[in-house]
Amino acid sequence: MAQPRHKSKSIVVWPLSGGPAAPEQPCAWAHRAMAPSMRRFVVIGRQATASADFSLDDLPGSSGRLDVLLRCVRAALLVSHGLRRDVVVYLVLLGGQQAPRVVRFDGALAKFVRPDERSLATLVKKVLAAAGDASTPAHGFVEVKAGIAISRGGLADVIADLGQATAYILDENGPDVRDSRELGRGDIAFFVGDHGGFDDATRACLVAIGARSIRVGPVSLHAEDAVAIVSNEIDRTVIALALPCS
Repeated sequence: MAQPRHKSKSIVVWPLSGGPAAPEQPCAWAHRAMAPSMRRFVVIGRQATASADFSLDDLPGSSGRLDVLLRCVRAALLVSHGLRRDVVVYLVLLGGQQAPRVVRFDGALAKFVRPDERSLATLVKKVLAAAGDASTPAHGFVEVKAGIAISRGGLADVIADLGQATAYILDENGPDVRDSRELGRGDIAFFVGDHGGFDDATRACLVAIGARSIRVGPVSLHAEDAVAIVSNEIDRTVIALALPCS
């Protein structure tokens, strides 16, 4: 998967007299923290429809609450006037006869992703309509639009796509996200439930791959708000780690 490239810059300090001084170097751990890494959000919709047969005028009532998943896409992927290029979002759609299907948004490659819910729903509707059974293999992702791919393999395909990412379950009963020392240090994946949470089989599958529970605070929040808070915590950690040592 394509990843954004970052060029490091040295800070040159010119003394009041004499020639140029040697560049200041951040300490080793800060340099490692600045290395490219990916954030992945896996949003599981237990009843979210895996077909394009839903109404844009009644999204909550006709799509198995796909609207919850779309708001998570916005919270994870979009920032003011742009996209997070280091984020991948997976929508695991488990509702209807076409299930399971997974729609994957890759922030490094995606284009024309708009923040309003109706536009996101229109985009997903087109992707689902374009990916018929005959054109989509049983396993693996197939790109349908720039940066947007689909799979019929369900959660298993997502897990295979995560690689070596450290996995977490956003859960009210886990330790606080602010106590984690791994945020911003390498690839990381968060599993997010919809309004109904995780069923027992899904939770057992996630525990089996080593996913650990983590919470965003003492109050139960909507899924998209939890995603936004996690993203903000990672932003703060990455910036703090990138600062030169004093």
